[in-house]
Amino acid sequence: MNCLLCGTTFQPAPTWRKLFLYEKESSTCSRCFNKFTKSDTTIQYDDFKGTRYEGAVDAVTALYSYNEAMKSYLHQFKFLQDVALAQVFSETLHEAFEGKEGIIVPIPMHPEKLVQRTFAQVDELLISADIPFQHLLTKTATTEQGKKTRKERLEASPLFEVTTRIEARDYILFDDIYTTGTTIHHAAKVLKDAGARRVEAITLIKG
Repeated sequence: MNCLLCGTTFQPAPTWRKLFLYEKESSTCSRCFNKFTKSDTTIQYDDFKGTRYEGAVDAVTALYSYNEAMKSYLHQFKFLQDVALAQVFSETLHEAFEGKEGIIVPIPMHPEKLVQRTFAQVDELLISADIPFQHLLTKTATTEQGKKTRKERLEASPLFEVTTRIEARDYILFDDIYTTGTTIHHAAKVLKDAGARRVEAITLIKG
């Protein structure tokens, strides 16, 4: 098979998991995949202490760091609309969600941005990893949070609204990248305010 990132032919290595458990074949050669760096950074919530968002998120796990390989990957996947690249992290994401308790909720795109990009990258990552999810939120703002000051982010109106009744259960938010944390905290607060018992988040990248 050909690597989705560099195009070279490679043979996926056999593993015990592939023999005895369901596991997708790798879509990326080891030379390309090894350029991605696992995240070892602890997510800090200091910006949200003493604000209305304190306590909204119970835990955040980021799987990879934002290095040059990841920057190139995101550009090709999101902005050059190479939707096939969702497969690159399917195995990693499947393992990250394996055994997790809770309803998985992808962070939605604003409808206007979805029309421009033609596909929802967060959804595609989950679909490629065979992870079931539910759309429970709609995005109401189009501005990018990374371009705002800390004060503007904390004072901004909620970025999301719930689209259905939220039960007193555990929920797991999923997004492609965690940068300022505003998106995750806004989404978590909306879920908590609507009745969620616990909200954690998993992101592919820590920016």
